[in-house]
Amino acid sequence: MGEAAFPTHACLWVAVREGKGADRLTHVPKCVRADGLHAYKFPMPGFAFTLFVSKNVPDGYRSICFVCDPKNPLIVTSIMEEWLLRDAARLLQARRAHA
Repeated sequence: MGEAAFPTHACLWVAVREGKGADRLTHVPKCVRADGLHAYKFPMPGFAFTLFVSKNVPDGYRSICFVCDPKNPLIVTSIMEEWLLRDAARLLQARRAHA
């Protein structure tokens, strides 16, 4: 919104999901820790957003940051569909175990 600068310890990836049907899977935003970073993930139909927060965000991550790079790069991928399907299967199994 232009009211303040984007945080220096953050990096935002925006992905266009190519999943042939699985690209409709979604979940509420969640935080995971990976490689010393906090990654806040939010997949939604057709898109996914990941916000990395750390004092040590790798330069490679910043090179495709939607905010930091003036070209506003988008990542086009189907890789996250496999992860979402796996997470959905785990949730279903856990739910059945408690039923």
